[in-house]
Amino acid sequence: MILHFSGTGNSKHLATLIAEATGERLLDMAALMDKGTTVICLEKDEMLGWVFPVHFWGLPALVRDFIGSLYIRGYSGQYTFAAATFGMLCGNPHGQMRSLLRQKGIPLNAAFSVRMVDVWTPIFNLSDTARCLRITQDAIPHMQRIAAMIAGRECGNFVRRPLPALVNGLHWLLYQNHRPTAPFHLADGCIGCGQCALNCPTKAITMHAGRPQWTKAQCTLCLRCLHHCPAFAIQYGRFTHHHGQFANPFV
Repeated sequence: MILHFSGTGNSKHLATLIAEATGERLLDMAALMDKGTTVICLEKDEMLGWVFPVHFWGLPALVRDFIGSLYIRGYSGQYTFAAATFGMLCGNPHGQMRSLLRQKGIPLNAAFSVRMVDVWTPIFNLSDTARCLRITQDAIPHMQRIAAMIAGRECGNFVRRPLPALVNGLHWLLYQNHRPTAPFHLADGCIGCGQCALNCPTKAITMHAGRPQWTKAQCTLCLRCLHHCPAFAIQYGRFTHHHGQFANPFV
């Protein structure tokens, strides 16, 4: 079983490659949360894997909340792993994952990370689409190696560009300061398609008179709404309008 969460497709790309290499079933954490699923059942020989993006050097709030509310049945020492996609620095999401799983009596056997396009466009400029495609293509061999290692049930810490556990406090402070939805706004060009509301993993957006409104005070900050808006009408803060959009082209 591979549980994944993805905003722009990078983590889903990795999770799909792992599922293909292992033959494991692939489940979307956001979809399970939307259905109110709080129990999952492991088969005897089934592995338990987590694939997610790094948010502010740590776990996305959605992943943290999902694991916190989850009851795992059938665990009896099966292989477990966590694989993160990141932009500049991986941080310490695997340490946070270990702590959450330890509370459920489950160790983490292996940790992996792969560097991909950093989609935090309030800072990073993704308007060079050729460069973004090159970064994504260059990451594929590493993702395939990770998938092969997981298929072989290799154990150990294979994280690239980590940060020490001391970053956890800074991660949560910065992340919480940025999670309010107030900086989201509409630029010209909204076509009222409603895709942002439909695809928001935390259901923070609702449509009113054909226009999206952020009706929750916070979200998980994946920027899925911004990057997948067909009119590029959704912006966050002052700079995203000039920094382009990105969606993994292999998903």
